[in-house]
Amino acid sequence: MPIKYAVVHRSDPNNVGDLAANPLQYFLNKDEYRVIDIMNCSLEQIPTDVPLIIGGGGLLGNEIFGDVIEQLLQAPDTAKVMQQWTDVWNIVQHTNAKPRDRFMAKLQPLVHDYLNELDNTRQPRILWGAGHNADVAKRVKSIAYPGWMNYFDMVGIRDYKQPFKYVPCASCMHPALAKKYPIKNKVIWFEHKKQLIKATNFGSDSIPRFINSGGNMEQTIELLGSAETIITNSYHGAYWGALLGRKVIVTEPWSTKFYGLKHKPYILTKLQVWNDIIDDVATYPHALEECVQLTKNYWQEVQQL
Repeated sequence: MPIKYAVVHRSDPNNVGDLAANPLQYFLNKDEYRVIDIMNCSLEQIPTDVPLIIGGGGLLGNEIFGDVIEQLLQAPDTAKVMQQWTDVWNIVQHTNAKPRDRFMAKLQPLVHDYLNELDNTRQPRILWGAGHNADVAKRVKSIAYPGWMNYFDMVGIRDYKQPFKYVPCASCMHPALAKKYPIKNKVIWFEHKKQLIKATNFGSDSIPRFINSGGNMEQTIELLGSAETIITNSYHGAYWGALLGRKVIVTEPWSTKFYGLKHKPYILTKLQVWNDIIDDVATYPHALEECVQLTKNYWQEVQQL
């Protein structure tokens, strides 16, 4: 049976968030689409006869993935048109970032109408649920999105209040998130496997500690659901915690991705101790329902395109 779509995202078999972020798994059978790990794009033949979906995951503003995505999108005339507008707004002062973003947001549909008339014969390119992911250690002063995002036929990003359409990570569709879990732990720690939390942050209390490695989504959601409060430095730990209606505290936010969450976690500063602020942490009872509906709506738009 020929495939209907191809999807490119980070497909690390030992990262449960990466595996859950592929949106097509929630709408199609496995034999209806092909998954390509963005780390292997140079080694694989990318299908050109079916629509290409890129996302989800932290693929934007990232040194590793940016060049790969731009190459996947290249259509020479389109690239030249959009690069011209990107160059016009090559700003220096960060105070000019907001007017630039408003300009680009208004420009995008106008330019897109004209680009549709160009003879760039190819299947649609769709960005779905990807998000900004720059290293904050490099002192990022503002979140800027690459000009090549305008090469997409449809753009949906998981970062809220940015110049493009907000579409949350499609992992909200996983059935494990719709279940109810009894609270067994007042607090748990949930760490990113490559960004372990400093030992000094844990304190002397005996608190369960977990890492986001492995590929068992059901097990991961069950342990997150077992906690009243989740302390994490994992994007999906924070996202899924909010969808489960739990309190979420982010410690040591090492990437810009933590600042784009719509259902905001409490981001701990260096001078704060987590158990001093735990009563001030918000929860979002309707987050899951909202994210599921937005994801279903985007799938309908993809099918229409």
